[in-house]
Amino acid sequence: MPEVKQVVINTRSRLKHNLSFIKFLVVSVGLFAPVMMCGQSHLPDTIISLWARYKYVRDDSTRVVCLSKLAFFYNDYLEEDEKADSLAQAAIRIAEVNLSNGLLMLAYNGYPETTDNETYYDKSLNYAKKALHICRMTHNLPMRWRTYINMAKLYLARYDFSNAILCGKEALSIAKILKNDTLVAESFFYLENSLGNKDQKQHAFTNFLRAKDMAEKIGDPMLLKKCYAQLYSFYNYNKLFNEALEVKRKEENIVLENRPVDSVGLMWIRYYLQSTIVEHKDSILDEHKVRAIIDFSTRTRNDRLKAYAFALYRKHLLARDDIERLYNFYTRSFPDDFNKLHQSDISMYYRLKAYFNEFEKKIDSADYYFGKAEQIINASNRNISYRSTFFTRYGQFLMRHGYKKEAIEKFTRAYDLSESDVYPGRFEFMLTPCRNLELLYGETGNYKKAWYYASVNRQIYDSIYKSIEYEQIMAERLRQERSQKELEAEKDRQKIKLGENQRNMFAGGVVFFIIVSILAYRNFRNQKQLNRLLDEAKKRSDHLLLNILPAETAEELKLTGKAKAKRFDEVTVMFTDFKNFTQASERMSAEDLVKEINFYFSEFDNIISRYNIEKIKIIGDSYMCAGGLPVANETHAHDIVLAAVELQKFMLSQVLARKERDVSYFELRIGIHTGPVVAGIVGHKKFAYDIWGDTVNTASRIENAGEENKINISGETYERVKNHFTCTYRGKVDAKNKGQIDMYFVDGESSTNVSQTT
Repeated sequence: MPEVKQVVINTRSRLKHNLSFIKFLVVSVGLFAPVMMCGQSHLPDTIISLWARYKYVRDDSTRVVCLSKLAFFYNDYLEEDEKADSLAQAAIRIAEVNLSNGLLMLAYNGYPETTDNETYYDKSLNYAKKALHICRMTHNLPMRWRTYINMAKLYLARYDFSNAILCGKEALSIAKILKNDTLVAESFFYLENSLGNKDQKQHAFTNFLRAKDMAEKIGDPMLLKKCYAQLYSFYNYNKLFNEALEVKRKEENIVLENRPVDSVGLMWIRYYLQSTIVEHKDSILDEHKVRAIIDFSTRTRNDRLKAYAFALYRKHLLARDDIERLYNFYTRSFPDDFNKLHQSDISMYYRLKAYFNEFEKKIDSADYYFGKAEQIINASNRNISYRSTFFTRYGQFLMRHGYKKEAIEKFTRAYDLSESDVYPGRFEFMLTPCRNLELLYGETGNYKKAWYYASVNRQIYDSIYKSIEYEQIMAERLRQERSQKELEAEKDRQKIKLGENQRNMFAGGVVFFIIVSILAYRNFRNQKQLNRLLDEAKKRSDHLLLNILPAETAEELKLTGKAKAKRFDEVTVMFTDFKNFTQASERMSAEDLVKEINFYFSEFDNIISRYNIEKIKIIGDSYMCAGGLPVANETHAHDIVLAAVELQKFMLSQVLARKERDVSYFELRIGIHTGPVVAGIVGHKKFAYDIWGDTVNTASRIENAGEENKINISGETYERVKNHFTCTYRGKVDAKNKGQIDMYFVDGESSTNVSQTT
């Protein structure tokens, strides 16, 4: 009976596959026949020949290969994502009907390699996992390596660096088992891309250079070309733009030297060269080179390359507000392509119509098209940066024509979108709307809002500055790494040269001795100079890092590449706040207000530095610091209260001096609380050392419950300083969301403590 049951199951399975195959044939005829019958005139010759081969071949493996290649061309050349998806799935259906594990692995891997992985991410990952399952059953190591590489690409596309690293490591171990240096080098590319994006940049860069050395030793130009392409991406991501251009030009030379020349690959390289030069070197776009790319993509019917070239030119002119040049480019040189945008990217079409109508002084029409674009963008799933940029430009348009209220609405939308983004570079998209909101609220008399955005503006500038500092540090270290590798390579070359000279020693002993002596002296001098330069660069990078983080945290970051959050059982946290700051800020200009705040907080920095206290952050007009971290100590409460006493003395001296000059002044509230916190670094790229816990919230509430010119402390802090300071008990005071808390005003140092200090 079990045997009969199994036969029935197998028969049903076969019938199911046959029905699927019939469905596939119907879909094939319905979907592909129109393209084959009447659409060949607009297809590249390669696609036409593939269709012809697919039509007449009977071998399933050849049909799968043809369909996979067709999917690649439809996706990569013609940007017809849905058709590429259908073709890749048709290849899978043939393999499933054939019941061949080899064909299944080929078709399943073909799907993520030939379709748009952003649009069909879940489907691509599912097919890759199916391929991996069959690879494990059949112990097919080469196909297993290919599958892990495809999965690494997919995870990288979604910023899932942990899984990408795991796949890269698996691919590398398989390549080593196969003893295939080419596969080893390619495995390094994806593994190190994952590590580099996870901020293990120096380790990633070291292995990138190892992969490059392997490619050079193997002598495979295509592998070396791929290596340069990966290095270009790495350099570009880490803002090493000169180095990025250098390796991209090396990649261009390889393509030019290879026969026949890959003209499509060459044009893509030239596109990326223009992109880097324009976007990162702040150079004027070479219109002749961009037009050459557009002309080539038009002749070869490569719609993707053409779309990228148009987007580069458009983005460059919009960034420079050169609407006249953009207007002439589309309306005079490429009117047909402008009209085609209505089908391919309707939101961009409406945006350009808005810019062009504004250029023609048709303001109402421009606003109409901006509104049409807004409707589409609101209903789309475009990325946050794209939407934020649109609302920023819409706001700028409204601002130019005096619609301040409407402009505020668009800038607020742009700012809120960017703030909600997880993209590490979101601060750059927040900056322009925030700056305009500060200006517009000031012009409309809403000084409270203007001050708020002025404060946020300072924080954004601070974040961008810290990001630039960190990027400079990493760039310097990567350059050091590269210099060290080049020095090692030079030493190897010198060793080889020295060996050759030794073999010819008897032919020219005296001459050889002189040459070796000169080389040795030159190498010694060069190495000594290089070591000095490396030491100076290291000191500069260390100094930059110490400006961002506490010394202990910075040291941990340098040694391990990361800094763990730490729990401190007892620290003392202080908050300060200016009385009536909002009202005062409304009577002052933004420039005077920033100058005033900088004066006070600079002196605060000087005072706390004398008491071993760590500044945490500034929140508007509130100053936050803590004692007892990042290195724990037992005097933190005493240190904080001493600093608070000095802060109040400084503030009172300012009050007296300003009263004499009859100018405005600020009075200070201080709140202090002692308890446990967790401290550490926030984020991966724009570092910020911060503390969390109920102690922080309680300290803030105690500051709110205090009085100007007073130091308000909690009962916990009082127990630790009562032998050193005289205090007045205030009783149990209500604190928001904390209930009643014992609070004390610090009157001053006790006479015993003062005499001991004296």
